[in-house]
Amino acid sequence: MKNTFEKCLYKQMKENEKIVACFADSTFEFYEQFKSEFPDRFFNFGIAESNMVAAAAGLAKSSEGEFIPVVYTFGAFLTYRVHEFIRNDVCMQKLNVKLVGLASGVKNNNLGPTHHATEDIAILRVLPNLTLLSPASPKEVPAIFEKSLEHAGATYIRLGKAFESEIYENDPSFEIGKSTLIRSGGDITLISTGSIISNVIEAADRLKDEGITADIINMTSLKPIDEEAIIRSAKKTGRVVTVEEHQVIGGLGSAVSEVLCSNGVFAAFERMGFKDTFCLEYGWHRDLLEFYGLSSVDVFNACKTLLAR
Repeated sequence: MKNTFEKCLYKQMKENEKIVACFADSTFEFYEQFKSEFPDRFFNFGIAESNMVAAAAGLAKSSEGEFIPVVYTFGAFLTYRVHEFIRNDVCMQKLNVKLVGLASGVKNNNLGPTHHATEDIAILRVLPNLTLLSPASPKEVPAIFEKSLEHAGATYIRLGKAFESEIYENDPSFEIGKSTLIRSGGDITLISTGSIISNVIEAADRLKDEGITADIINMTSLKPIDEEAIIRSAKKTGRVVTVEEHQVIGGLGSAVSEVLCSNGVFAAFERMGFKDTFCLEYGWHRDLLEFYGLSSVDVFNACKTLLAR
């Protein structure tokens, strides 16, 4: 997703002179190209993420629509270290700032828990005036970024990093507030967000081999969330499993359970994610997910357990 987003940002900056890119201690393949082609619209703030968001808010407020700041750095630093500035400077002022957090979940697998973003959904979705988006694969990134730029308000895009499995054959469409039904089934509902949905699809393939069919919902829009899709599928199957590379407290699972409870929908329910623990292990990304019970086999087993209730 990283390379895809950076190419998208470059394309959009070529086409739209309002976009101002704000980075924090960032270097990447196209870094020098950005610097040379957009010298007045490209700023590297160094290790000063709070200052970066404050400056982006200032650009959005003082320019009266002349600038659209796009803030881009590791999600762990952008959401935790800068939370007060996102709350007070961006959301409280209803400013048109686009926040893009790289390496969601434990994508920074060998950099340790300080670089993991496993609580970002929880602390961001409570903020008024902030739209929260989470692509599942590289092909989703361009459409999501374009819709974010069109949206008149603050958005946060929760990116992965690299080596994500592609779940789409063609470029998908996207609408803020809507999910995508990846596969239709009648026995169980699987709702996921981010690149971990590839594990969910693998689990659903194993269930299908046993004659069990699943609705697979890609919840790209976390706020606003697609309540209609959740309610419709839960009523159909009566069993819901949410899977996220995030704490189970406050994340996708919590959001889905709020929708079900608020609308009086009863369903057997299981939340899969980090169970009130930090990821303190180091290794390949796939190995970390397996260690914390988030592999495709773990999803398969959780579904079988729920179906046996």
